[in-house]
Amino acid sequence: MVPVLLAAGIAAGLSLTAPPAYRSSMVLFVTTGAGDPDAKASRLNSYIALLTGPRVAESVLARLRLPLSTAQVQASLSAQVQEGTDLLVVSATDASAGRSRDIVVAATASLVSLAKQLDPPSTAPTDGPTPSVSVAQNAVTTEVPGNLVRNVGFSAVLGLLIGAGAVAVRQATRRTVAEEDDLRRLGLDAVGVISLGGRGGRHGHPDEALAEAFRRVRSLLPDLARTRGESADGDPGRGSSLLLTGAQAQEGTTAVACGLAIALAETGATVVLVDANLRSPGIGRYLALDTSRGLTEVLSGVAGVPDVLQDSLDGRLTVLPCGGQPGDPGELLASPRLSATLRSLTERFDVVIVDAPPLHGVADAAVLGKVTDSALLVVRAHRTRTVDVQRSMDLLERVGAKLAGAVLNALPRKLPTSAAWHRGAVVPAASDPELVTQLFGEPEQGSGGPAGEQTVVARPHPGTARGRAPVVQATVGSPEEAELLPRDEDGTVAARGQARVVVAQPADEAAGEPPHLPAQRVPDEKPRPGE
Repeated sequence: MVPVLLAAGIAAGLSLTAPPAYRSSMVLFVTTGAGDPDAKASRLNSYIALLTGPRVAESVLARLRLPLSTAQVQASLSAQVQEGTDLLVVSATDASAGRSRDIVVAATASLVSLAKQLDPPSTAPTDGPTPSVSVAQNAVTTEVPGNLVRNVGFSAVLGLLIGAGAVAVRQATRRTVAEEDDLRRLGLDAVGVISLGGRGGRHGHPDEALAEAFRRVRSLLPDLARTRGESADGDPGRGSSLLLTGAQAQEGTTAVACGLAIALAETGATVVLVDANLRSPGIGRYLALDTSRGLTEVLSGVAGVPDVLQDSLDGRLTVLPCGGQPGDPGELLASPRLSATLRSLTERFDVVIVDAPPLHGVADAAVLGKVTDSALLVVRAHRTRTVDVQRSMDLLERVGAKLAGAVLNALPRKLPTSAAWHRGAVVPAASDPELVTQLFGEPEQGSGGPAGEQTVVARPHPGTARGRAPVVQATVGSPEEAELLPRDEDGTVAARGQARVVVAQPADEAAGEPPHLPAQRVPDEKPRPGE
């Protein structure tokens, strides 16, 4: 659209500011001297060719001594026959009215003289009149109107073609995935887009918009919404398992896994979230869980599955953390206990969400793809290369994994505003599964949560708290991103009851995880006196 408007604007400006042009015209009467229509037409066309040719133009320059070239005089002259008559209309166009008149007068005089030289009167008796050229009407000068509509229309079409060509070239040369259409061109079903958004004003509520984005992913994965009694594979006692992985590190698989697990738990399904990234675990740290025992101990035979499961969100979501980091994660995942563990989880839960390491670099995700029902590829917008997506698809296909589609993560698009927030809705308590807040940056290693925290206490929102709401902890990557949180008129963060918002200090992007992780309660935290 921009090239079209730009081209049309330039054309309109040039048309309106262009100097005026003048056209002077004379009418010549041509006597052909023959009754044959073909001979008559041939003679008229010959006169037109002579008039617009170099011989007449040179004669005009010799008579008027104009500062023009022969080609310029030729371009200014034109002639046409009035249909059904022997009249020849000769015109000259120029920026000067007087000069256009002088040119047309000189040109017609030259044509009349040239016609007499080339076709002299015959002394022999003839049946018809002698061929001749005479002036039927003297020069008349008029101003030529500018064709604004034609110029603008032509330029708009030209701009449209240029814009379409630029888009085609850009798409053909693009090396990273930028939008859902890029995924479709690669043969992937786009099951959702998780957008990064601005605050969008004082009433902006990105939490609900993020929750809706994960609900859309849930709705486009219908097999995951089935309970164990409705299993798609015919086994009424077994749930579904879904592997989430990316082509490279920093795609945001952990964030998407958490958000999708919450959206599935929202339907009433029993969901377990498994941290199978034994090399760089993140779920346990994000959800403030005890990570001393988990999947590593189960696969090592040290502990059983029921012994290491932990509840989150008041029991609505179950988590199997990574546990201790083994010396050889690949060998541990290749053990027969992995398949048995997932089988045990699918017999107990409706949905098993498995957060896996990236596909390229290590074989862990490929091993996990063999024992899960389907896989979901997480693609980081404007960061993941198309060639890496294709390699990931090929790898999953080789190991026999069923690729359910892809999620485009961290698309830089403004989030929609929540209509409920405009109606005066309050931020839900941390136990509500639809509360999905943005988390910018992966927390550093440690047992106490992200390092370098800044604590901001959100004051109670007047008139919305009923008793004391649970304390909420949401983590963002920079003080600037804290502006995404809804605030009261006095600038404090709006929440029900007493909340603590933790703002992580900016860190190297290489150590960060894309946004969109759920907020969690800080257990046993009491409100500060006087607030």
